[in-house]
Amino acid sequence: MIEAVIFDLDGLLADTEKLHIEAYRQVFASFGLEIDERVYAEHWIRDGKGIGEYIAEHKLPLDPNDVRSRKTERYHHLVRTTAQPMPGAVELVEQLRGRKHLGLASSSYRRDVHCVLESLGLREAFSVIAAKEDAKRLKPAPDVFLFVAARLGVAPERCLVLEDAEKGIRAASAAGMKSVAVPNRFTRDNDFSAATCVVSSLTDITPTFLESLA
Repeated sequence: MIEAVIFDLDGLLADTEKLHIEAYRQVFASFGLEIDERVYAEHWIRDGKGIGEYIAEHKLPLDPNDVRSRKTERYHHLVRTTAQPMPGAVELVEQLRGRKHLGLASSSYRRDVHCVLESLGLREAFSVIAAKEDAKRLKPAPDVFLFVAARLGVAPERCLVLEDAEKGIRAASAAGMKSVAVPNRFTRDNDFSAATCVVSSLTDITPTFLESLA
């Protein structure tokens, strides 16, 4: 029986990957540099790397902390003014509230996670919210999912993860959890072979569907 559902945030619950990209575009443009969606999708989403690795790999004469700070400021503005949930996200959360333990496991910084949840009005829906600071290793390592399961008091095998990216599905598998992959336009070419199943949208997921996976 599935007792807990653990959601990813960016690209799964919230349509915010495009906002991350736009924030980085604005920051890099201020330095006379460019970054495109393909690079962001590969480096940040698929590989799970950050700005420090990007600057080092491309030997850019930039301070990662400065870039990160500028990006955060722009990103929060975009979230507060334009953030939208992914199709079916709010409806699914409301359907599951009271039926399952709900947790959220993100690789984003805590300040970014809470900014998004507050903007979408979803903060109170989750009993446990985990961010980058809560895991020694980021996805595809299982740390953040195991952290959430432990805080919820639910065994990993009774948890189901909802994810949009390969690294998250791999992390769920490593944690011993079932998973449903919900690809978006940035992750459609990811390898989801480790997922329990793949659906096209959160609108395809219902409480009855989740029980069938048990």
